Amino acid sequence: MGNTVVTFDRYLLYQELADALHAFKEKYPDLVTLVSVGKSYEGRDIWAVTITNPRTGLPLEKPGMYVDGNIHAGEVTGSMAALHLIDYLLTRYGTDGIVTKLVDSRTFYILPRINPDGAELYLTSPTHLRSSVRPFPDFRKQEDPPGLHAEDFDGNGLILSMRIRDDARGAWKADPEDARLMTERSPLDTAGPFYHIYTEGVLKDAKGEWVEEVLPPFAHVATKYGLDLNRNFPSGFSTQTTGAGPYPLSEPETRCQVEFISQRPNIAGVLLYHTTGGMLFRPHSTIPDKDFAEEDIALYAAIGKLGENATGYPVISCYGDSSSGVLDDWCFDQLGLLAFTPELWDAVGRAAPEMKADYLKSPEKVDRRKLELKLLQWNDRELTGDAFVPWQKVAHPQFGTVEVGGWKSKEYRQNPPRHLLRAECHRMTAFAISYALALPEVHIDEVVVKPLGEHLYSVHAVVSNHGFLSTNITKQAIKHQAVRPDLVRLELPKGTELVNCEHQYEIGHLEGYAAGQKAWLYYVFPPQKGTVRVKWNVRAKNNAAAEELAVCLVSQRGGTKRVTAAIGERGTSYAAPLPDESIGSTAVDTF
Repeated sequence: MGNTVVTFDRYLLYQELADALHAFKEKYPDLVTLVSVGKSYEGRDIWAVTITNPRTGLPLEKPGMYVDGNIHAGEVTGSMAALHLIDYLLTRYGTDGIVTKLVDSRTFYILPRINPDGAELYLTSPTHLRSSVRPFPDFRKQEDPPGLHAEDFDGNGLILSMRIRDDARGAWKADPEDARLMTERSPLDTAGPFYHIYTEGVLKDAKGEWVEEVLPPFAHVATKYGLDLNRNFPSGFSTQTTGAGPYPLSEPETRCQVEFISQRPNIAGVLLYHTTGGMLFRPHSTIPDKDFAEEDIALYAAIGKLGENATGYPVISCYGDSSSGVLDDWCFDQLGLLAFTPELWDAVGRAAPEMKADYLKSPEKVDRRKLELKLLQWNDRELTGDAFVPWQKVAHPQFGTVEVGGWKSKEYRQNPPRHLLRAECHRMTAFAISYALALPEVHIDEVVVKPLGEHLYSVHAVVSNHGFLSTNITKQAIKHQAVRPDLVRLELPKGTELVNCEHQYEIGHLEGYAAGQKAWLYYVFPPQKGTVRVKWNVRAKNNAAAEELAVCLVSQRGGTKRVTAAIGERGTSYAAPLPDESIGSTAVDTF
């Protein structure tokens, strides 16, 4: 769009991202709130954008959609996808019917970069890291083990692979079909050349100094950045999980997330942007589907279908993949929210779509050689060969002559190349828009005030949920008492009083129309419980006959609505206006 702040043709550094968020705030001050929700380990602000139209209600009084990205340092596509959603909502508001409806009736909470420290190191150096820059385990603050440390010793800005010829003991050989690919040596392979393969790096002793003499064997030293922020959440936390940290929410970044979500009880949907793989993960890591409520599995399937249609990526349960302590599990476990973790970017699906299903099902059983050959062919065909650095002889300061080469994994395997970035972001925005449209949306459909004589009046209100999801979202939310019952309250003017009734009633949770889509046996369709009728009796004094009363519907996740009606001798009524048929005309076109 012409009014865009970000071009989505590169990955933004921390200050560039912060500048873009402030530019959105300056350009759209009526729709954007920008706050820092806390500081990272190194003291950078973690920024949160709130988007809604305040003229149509307070942010906390509308269904909330939570989106974040880039909790893992190298998964910078997530922050760009979050920025794309911000850009899409703001630049299309007022011209796109769907976007306008959503910004008017929903609140979007978007945190583009949860891990600014890790992303900055990833984008400004050859270093590969998954999460926070805090050294972990804690002993790594004081010392590093001796061995081979990953390092860009040839100064080309990349840490690639390093192969060293050893015809006697080498475990790898150049593939006969494509010499760029290194494949396993077979017992039948007796004539070299054969190679050892290492991460590009240098040998250091226990003091961190380069060793002068290479004396095998030597260890490969894992990165000192061993934390995994997305294993640091309370649900299923275990210190035995790799990178989980010393205790739940031990890191400032994860505490910021949990506090932010907990302080916004109106949040009704959650998307957490990651890379890579081209799939939509959903909970639970440690609880099998058979232990979910049947209704919740059906809802995950329904919202997941929206995601599959928007992105082309399949929904996959993460049960059994040893990723306990993750945020989407906590969101579902404790809050009963339908949380998804999209893994953006799909190099395998682009290079070898026929292998994608088997790869997702069991990556360790896929023919690695066949897949890597397909990826190299894709690189040559569609990426002009830029994604793979051919093996080149280099003088190593310790090993002598070695060969260095391999994938530029940061921008081609872990994240999309820059010319494909916008398209990858757009598919996630399509999912976010679809999901936001499914959130509960409460309304007061009708208020009728009728005179009964002798200054007595009956007040009759009809309230309902017009959304797809119920106001509790899931059965899990009710089980954990994570969501308050909806209530309807009558606000009276002075000079009036209630007669034999209460001023407010808890009405349970209003079902969405998804509840009406489940057929019983023999095509019997149960009615959804999405509408409630409430009545009050009111006595008014003479001077209160022209005053207004108000009916207020309060739903934690479905929104707050308020309608006024006058008390008069002839009675008054309110009926919700019919929807504008023009709204929604661009729903498909915009995607």
